[in-house]
Amino acid sequence: MDIGEIRCPSCRREMTPVRLSCPQCDITVQGFFTISPLAMLPPEDQALAMAFIRSYGSIKQLQETMGVSYPTARARLDRLVAALNRTMEVDVNPRRTLNRLSRGEISFDEAMRSL
Repeated sequence: MDIGEIRCPSCRREMTPVRLSCPQCDITVQGFFTISPLAMLPPEDQALAMAFIRSYGSIKQLQETMGVSYPTARARLDRLVAALNRTMEVDVNPRRTLNRLSRGEISFDEAMRSL
């Protein structure tokens, strides 16, 4: 299960990881943990990011690896950058955050992180 894709089965909001455990040592740590922006991306975007890094940032090499044209590889990277930017957005308008909270689009914890 991809932790970046976990949603509440009841309200479909993003869930927060709160418990980590090591099956070998039998140690458990509880608290509120953040998820990396890359982990919040869908698996296909994570794979594209890894392929791009492994190609040393060369779109030409990425296009050859993917077996697509240069414009297609470039368009997929543009989509990846836009998705990554959305995961890292900081709301500079507190009123917008409060409105999203009142509409139930985000949780209280999400609003607090944004503010």
